[in-house]
Amino acid sequence: MSFYQIYRPKKISELDLASVREGLLSSLSSGKISHAYLFVGPRGSGKTSAARIMAKIINCKQNEGKKKDFSEPCGECESCRVITRGSSVDVIEIDAASNGLVDDIRELRDRVRLAPVQLAKKVYIIDEVHMVSTSGFNALLKTLEEPPEHVMFILCTTESQKVPETILSRCVRVNFTKATIEEVVDSLKKVVLSEGLSVDEEILKEIAEATDGSFREGHKLLEQLSGYGKTIDRESLIKVLGTAGRQSVKKLLDAAINHQTEEVIKIFDDMEKVGTKASILVLTILAVTKTEMERCVRDGSSPEVYLKLINNLILAADKIKISPLPLLPLEIVLLSLSVEGKGEEPATASRPVSEKKQVEDSVVKVSSKDIVDKSNEVTQGDSATIVNIDTVKLGWVDFIKTVALTYGSLAGMLRLVSPVYVEGKSLTLSVTSRFQQEMLEREVKKKVIEEEMAKLWGPLTFKCVLIDRGSRTEPRSEDENLSQINGGIDTIQGVMLAAEKIFG
Repeated sequence: MSFYQIYRPKKISELDLASVREGLLSSLSSGKISHAYLFVGPRGSGKTSAARIMAKIINCKQNEGKKKDFSEPCGECESCRVITRGSSVDVIEIDAASNGLVDDIRELRDRVRLAPVQLAKKVYIIDEVHMVSTSGFNALLKTLEEPPEHVMFILCTTESQKVPETILSRCVRVNFTKATIEEVVDSLKKVVLSEGLSVDEEILKEIAEATDGSFREGHKLLEQLSGYGKTIDRESLIKVLGTAGRQSVKKLLDAAINHQTEEVIKIFDDMEKVGTKASILVLTILAVTKTEMERCVRDGSSPEVYLKLINNLILAADKIKISPLPLLPLEIVLLSLSVEGKGEEPATASRPVSEKKQVEDSVVKVSSKDIVDKSNEVTQGDSATIVNIDTVKLGWVDFIKTVALTYGSLAGMLRLVSPVYVEGKSLTLSVTSRFQQEMLEREVKKKVIEEEMAKLWGPLTFKCVLIDRGSRTEPRSEDENLSQINGGIDTIQGVMLAAEKIFG
């Protein structure tokens, strides 16, 4: 037998989830035992084990005739022994994934009315109950409404939202959550002690981290590791899990954030060699990144880099399933972080007020002639220019299309402006009204635009210049139409001044 079967909890007090343990013990002492329960929670959280314990409690000789103050199953009477062995004909476990059709449920309903053969009460444990068909639920409903005295139902599911409300309302719900690292470690320690294994607590923590909150998965991994001997070390752990621990992941994140590109590549090469599992690695990276993000929030520092990384990791997790090289999506995310802004001073969370004022003051009116002259220049800042104006102009339409995928209204505004010139790492955009200028330079919109520009052309900031449209020599037809509104306005400049006066 596997470790998980051998070391299944046999009493409520042995359940590894504290919240479930306390809730069920409370119901035992009060005597409020229902005829129907719904156990909801992820796989491997102990739902079936708890259901079998409940079956023993209501059939144990120690609880015969009791209405309250139910005790834990003794484990010694015949009823407890046959249920533990799984040989009782009165404890029926049904897998709804393969027995969810209406005919199966109708057969169950007919058998419910028959008296138990060995035990005081029949117990039906229906696993994955959300897989029962709609007709099957309708057939089950009547039995749940008016069950015979000698029957208890325990429905188990990982997806309670798929269970009809009519069924939910007739059951006492017990929520099983994902286990914490500490709860999984405590569960594994029981096995380690009984099996005489030698394992450091740090190794147990790394096993627990790889289980995604599943006790069953933790026991399976420990069993695999025990195949290498009674002493379980890091070498055995890497052979079975093919993964890096939290410290290695922390080292990887530090390398990416500090722009140590070569170190990021080396760490991923090492992971490829030992067969690191991408599905486990992404969970570990997310967990470490979440911890760092929360630390930043508590310290009052900017969590922006971690927020962005978490978002990119979630997107990469889907790509792992279809990538020929499972680790590649994760490597791309970390390398992107590593090369982003390489060589620059770390970005601050927000600009000081004085600096923001300087930026605003730097936006001046220029004539169309000045812009044309300036756009022909390719300037250099303190370092080599990342991109020139010709590249930006050629890619401007594609840039707007990219923005439109997520920010439709912002893309509409960008269609009304034009790239003018690039100086160092700053792009100048021409606008035709103060309204456009103010909207584009709002902090939220400015941040989005600069992030989207970085994806195409590398790190770039931008500023707006207001074109003096009065420099045109030939009026446009729409200008003539506007001039008819007010006979005193006979120049383009006058139209703009009137518009500013009206709209501010």
